[in-house]
Amino acid sequence: MTMAATPNAKVAKFGASNFEYGVLDANEKIKETRKVTGLKEVKITLTNEQKTLAADDGPYLILSGGITEAKETINIFDVDSQMKKDFYGINIVDGAEVYTKNITPNYVATLFRTKLSNGKHCWFGLLKGMFSIPGISTKTQDGTPDPDADEIEGSFVPRGDADTGTILVIGREDNDGFDFAKFHKMVFGEDAPVTDPTNTNNGQPEKVVDNG
Repeated sequence: MTMAATPNAKVAKFGASNFEYGVLDANEKIKETRKVTGLKEVKITLTNEQKTLAADDGPYLILSGGITEAKETINIFDVDSQMKKDFYGINIVDGAEVYTKNITPNYVATLFRTKLSNGKHCWFGLLKGMFSIPGISTKTQDGTPDPDADEIEGSFVPRGDADTGTILVIGREDNDGFDFAKFHKMVFGEDAPVTDPTNTNNGQPEKVVDNG
């Protein structure tokens, strides 16, 4: 006798918060991370190219090229000078951001979370990407301020081996065995201190949860 499967509880994801990033060095190591407030929206786009082979007068076989492209679009109300220095390698001279012709952005890893309707959270980590330099868009104020968020877009590649390296990890607190400290190390590596996941203090010193 076959028993009917028990339906899963209905769960929805919403929100975006706890944005954190770390800069990769030449050895793909991250020594420290920084949290930034003001996150409005995040979009992750993955491209998995597939090709259908025809034979015997019909579809025969589907070949997958794996993840061929990964992009993260971040809308945040202020990409501050420290974040620009970390992401794009700009210099800050006498309080001014100096953009030179030969700017080379740094590779970074990013982390953020959404809420689940069951009271838990879902965490997203992208391991190695480079963000394009944002443009500037502003408008005159007429009445109540209505600022637009800064938008930046990053392209991500595997960290580690080019063929088997990891691009994206997703951690759900409602999965058995989930541990934030272990997940944080999956994203940022063993060297970056793991800090309180509920603290969004814009990079100021905070309690270390576990540093292995």
